Amino acid sequence: FKQKTAYEIASCLVGSEMCIRDSLIVEAYSHQKNGQLSQAIQSWNALLNHNSINQDLSSNAHLNLGNLHLQQGNGDLAYESMAKAIKANPNSSEAFFCLAYMEQEKENFDEAIGFFKSALKLKPDDVGALNNLGNCYDRLNQSQDSIRVYTEALSIDPKYIAAYYNRGNAYSKIANDNLALKDLSRAIDLDNNFYQAYYNRGSVYKRLGKSDLADKDFAKAQKLAKEEIEQSKK
Repeated sequence: FKQKTAYEIASCLVGSEMCIRDSLIVEAYSHQKNGQLSQAIQSWNALLNHNSINQDLSSNAHLNLGNLHLQQGNGDLAYESMAKAIKANPNSSEAFFCLAYMEQEKENFDEAIGFFKSALKLKPDDVGALNNLGNCYDRLNQSQDSIRVYTEALSIDPKYIAAYYNRGNAYSKIANDNLALKDLSRAIDLDNNFYQAYYNRGSVYKRLGKSDLADKDFAKAQKLAKEEIEQSKK
């Protein structure tokens, strides 16, 4: 029987610790996949207390915890977890996005704008962040800024329906009706079941005195909205 050296023993212990760490990660993701939120939270917390965790894993664990707490409706814990994710990894665009989204939901639009800008510095081509940033500007009635940001999103993804719809609404707010109609029509071209776009385009037509076109869009919007409600009940 060959006696192990101190180095070999230490290597085995390190390997064992890493196996435990990896099994906790698999366990946490498995619970998340199965909708077992509380068990997933326990697994991520166990991982955070493990002595072989590094900064990247710590940031990822806090990020997942934040999303889980958010799903459970615990905004304070979600916010705390996202902040810890950023502390562990200041280059986590996803954590900045989540903080921005939470501030946006609370209608703290100035704070949300700051976090969205931080996310976009790290990931400039994130059209979702650009669209939400535009929405924050829009809620603050900063229409030109919102239009600029929606346009930037469309320069990255020319088929991004939400940006056409939102930019169309922003143009409508400043009574730039021709561009509003163009964007809302483009949104409808990309998704002909987009009842909100039909309704808002109808509102622009009505303002322009084009009653026939307005009534047609309003009727289409009502029909599609009714169908969507009926479909959701199935």
